[in-house]
Amino acid sequence: MTRFAITLPLLASVVMALPYSFTFKCQPHKHGIGGRLSSTPVVVVEQPGAQALPAPSPSLASQVALENGPPLHSSQGGRQPPANPVQPIQASPPPVPKTTKIKIPLGFTSILFSDDFSGLAPGSPPSPSKWIIDTGTSYPGGPMNWGTKEIQMYTDSPSNLATTEAGTLRITPIGPGHGVGMGGRWTSARIRTKPEHDFAPKVGRMTRVEARLRVGAGDAQAGIWPAFWSLGAAYRDNYQNWPSVGEVDIFETVNGLPSAWHTVHCGTSAVGGPCNEGVGIGRSVPMSRGEFHTVAVEIDRTGGRHWSEETLQWSIDGIVTFTLVGARVGDETAWRSLAHSPRFLLLNVAVGGGFPDAVADTRTPAMSTIGGVDAALEVDYVAVFGT
Repeated sequence: MTRFAITLPLLASVVMALPYSFTFKCQPHKHGIGGRLSSTPVVVVEQPGAQALPAPSPSLASQVALENGPPLHSSQGGRQPPANPVQPIQASPPPVPKTTKIKIPLGFTSILFSDDFSGLAPGSPPSPSKWIIDTGTSYPGGPMNWGTKEIQMYTDSPSNLATTEAGTLRITPIGPGHGVGMGGRWTSARIRTKPEHDFAPKVGRMTRVEARLRVGAGDAQAGIWPAFWSLGAAYRDNYQNWPSVGEVDIFETVNGLPSAWHTVHCGTSAVGGPCNEGVGIGRSVPMSRGEFHTVAVEIDRTGGRHWSEETLQWSIDGIVTFTLVGARVGDETAWRSLAHSPRFLLLNVAVGGGFPDAVADTRTPAMSTIGGVDAALEVDYVAVFGT
């Protein structure tokens, strides 16, 4: 998730300054797996210059050629609102029939991990051979509220986490007065891949992490925070070592906005450092809701290049939306945590927290926030490909 560098009251005026680039952050995680540090969310605003990549351009075509935009998310922090009026990325085709196997993308040769949630009866949890279901409000010994100040309790209840008749996986946030709820509080779900499915980008190779998903298009989603992200495997044994484990947020969105955020978090401190913690490095782009999109990040270590020339490149429906070069991070150890170290994947829907609060410029969720299917994260498949 993500952190910030300006106080919340200033966020509204910051968002209007389109010529600026923004950076957001939270500690493990968007949900940082271990959670974020407790601190007042801030948003870092940078004037265009050598240190900051430009904000999203006025057209998707020009975005494809851009190298990067401003930082947006983190495991233990917050995020920033859309910085430009770019037209939403169009939805990908209808859900792939479950009789169709996941296809290896052009240029890749193998599937390192995959799950299309098929072969399970509707209402089932995801396969226990592939996923761990996180429950409660923190990891044992980890920061409370998952380090991001999110307010829901994660459960393994079918009302929050279950496969559908269409063969997809649905994570549904449920609030007091909207369905089940638990003791008058919000509930939701969060899952992570098992250790035997960790993957490590190899030197001279490319690795692609991909998911086909859609987020709810319902009204009144203040505080609803779905995400698909990755953490360094070292986090499994020490829930206090964020952001040094390296966090890569492949996709997240908040408050029902038609936008997607891509962000990384790294370094040894939760404040500042190579990834500008409290914020992270990343960008936001427009993306339609209520329709399936294919979101991905490719880790490129080909060509025997120096680490500073390696890249992480995000895309939505085949359109490149953000590229991060090692040189921008500027710290070899930090870059290795993002692009070299073994990693695991996470899917979750948080409610409230530093990121949605900062974007909304107020505490979330609101009394009017509505959970349920129209606020859910639905996942067609998740896969990791290699060369």
